[in-house]
Amino acid sequence: MFFPSPFFPVLPGLLLITAFTAGASAQVHESVPVPPGGTPLVSGPYKDAFTGTGAPDLFTIRHDPRGGPDGGGSWRIDTRRDASPAWAIQWRAPTGRPVTKGDIALVTFSARALETSRETGEAQMRVVVQNRGGAWARAAAGQFSLTRDWRTYYLPVRFPRDFPAGAAEVSFGFGYQKQAVEIADLAIFHYGNRVAFDALPGTRPTYPGRDPAAPWRAEALARIERFRKSGVTLAVTDAAGRPVPGAVVEIRQTRSAFGFGTAAPLSLVVSEREGADIWRRHLRELFNGVSLENDLKWPWWAGERGKPGETPAAIRERTLAGLRQLKADGFSVRGHVLVWPGWKRLPAAIVNLRGTPREKEIPVAVLAHITDITTATRGLIDEWDVLNEPFNNHDLMDLFGRDIMADWFRAARAVLPDTPLVTNDWGNHDITADPTHVKHFTDTTRFLLDRGAPVDGLGQQAHIGGIPAAPAALLSTLDHYAKTLALPVRITEFDITTDDEDMQADYTRDFLTVMFSHPSVVGVQLWGFWEGAHWSPPAALYRKDWTEKPNGRVYRQVTQETWRTRETVRTDTAGRWQGRVFQGDYTVVVKTPQGSATRTFQVPPGTADARWEISPE
Repeated sequence: MFFPSPFFPVLPGLLLITAFTAGASAQVHESVPVPPGGTPLVSGPYKDAFTGTGAPDLFTIRHDPRGGPDGGGSWRIDTRRDASPAWAIQWRAPTGRPVTKGDIALVTFSARALETSRETGEAQMRVVVQNRGGAWARAAAGQFSLTRDWRTYYLPVRFPRDFPAGAAEVSFGFGYQKQAVEIADLAIFHYGNRVAFDALPGTRPTYPGRDPAAPWRAEALARIERFRKSGVTLAVTDAAGRPVPGAVVEIRQTRSAFGFGTAAPLSLVVSEREGADIWRRHLRELFNGVSLENDLKWPWWAGERGKPGETPAAIRERTLAGLRQLKADGFSVRGHVLVWPGWKRLPAAIVNLRGTPREKEIPVAVLAHITDITTATRGLIDEWDVLNEPFNNHDLMDLFGRDIMADWFRAARAVLPDTPLVTNDWGNHDITADPTHVKHFTDTTRFLLDRGAPVDGLGQQAHIGGIPAAPAALLSTLDHYAKTLALPVRITEFDITTDDEDMQADYTRDFLTVMFSHPSVVGVQLWGFWEGAHWSPPAALYRKDWTEKPNGRVYRQVTQETWRTRETVRTDTAGRWQGRVFQGDYTVVVKTPQGSATRTFQVPPGTADARWEISPE
């Protein structure tokens, strides 16, 4: 069942010479060849020179003499559980020769992700060339994001001082979330002063389709014109009903029908602390939708995550007050989340039943929670994430069977007959790079639909790391969902984490363009926008001092300018004006010698042609 709504409308001590958040489907400088004449910087076979360090239960390292893209050998490094920092797990080797200040070297290797638990679908790896002790002075450091495809990476090195043989090291760090990576084709060359640093290849992130002339752009613009605009005929008449030619008409769009939202901490929604008013002003200027980051998650709602000394009742009332404020300010509000079915995501009262004679009470308790929170927030939430991240949070399904997922949707529908209900997950936005996630998401949703679960929409989190998906891959994934599930799609947690701000801005523009162009997408929600309140500060649109970043400028331009209709026109001899406008809410001011009039109109999604009639007083 599908419901029209605002959300689902119809349709120095540390010398860092070079640091790269690297790894992409194409690399800048990749066309620069590896210079000849390099000599080994690390002595002996790498399988003997490199050793693993870290807590033994954290990792395993295995050498496969026939592994790698060409069968020439590879190393598999498993991070067995979440670890931090990156150097908690190291695979390292000392340099086998002396180097002089200013010497140039190059580390190159191929790598891929085998397993990952990151929401970006990537694995992480850190490579440093540094002093083996003391101040850990670095000659180079690189942070690399790996996809499941083999790719070649480069880390150019310039030594900041002399190092005797064995005094420096090359170290690969794997202290990240649980993952497995494979490394092959490792080569570490020393060039001395025979090669210029700028002549070395280096890895910087980019993505296919970034070129301004990429064919997908014209196609996307055509779809935007078709699906996000509607025809309008505006007629101006006088008090007697006669046409008024030459009337000046100011057309100002005040709100987009497409959802441009953000996650928001409740502390800023209702806070009077210094700076909160600036945050709220930006919220009103940039977004028409909001989702509370944490406060509707079950542990918070159950009173486990409040302020010191705050009662569960007080926590709930504060949350409800924040929701009422958001609705009063005109925002559409998403509820996140009814059930996040992993033990780590459930309240202690539920987790404590695990493995006890009362374990069988858990399914009933989940349904009671759904009824409780949806009843308490009824009228304040426009759309709910019912099921969150079942790909790797499936403890309740493992214990009680998959059919309980359908029960959760039915329980929500019993209270909310007209509110869209969504299944939401990560890693499901790129069918090319992560087909496993896409298939699981598709199969899970189909499982629910086949059992009569009232699933109304699909949530793609779209946390993007150092290797953005190509626009073509995003489009293919959307087409896949449209063909197999035929449900509206919302991007629910978009951000892109990288230190390359130019690429970040370009991808923000291109990601938004793809989504705005596809008819199945009803909105894009960011997971925060200010560095001072963001789970991944480098992904924010604004720095902590409210300086606008390049990606913030792009976001503002496309959502508030490019995709808004603002025109001043005149009626023709028949007192009419005809044109195409972006769908949304409008204020129209008509000025004639006889007087003026201001009217408001709406152009909902799916409107073919709208007619506006105005008669000045």
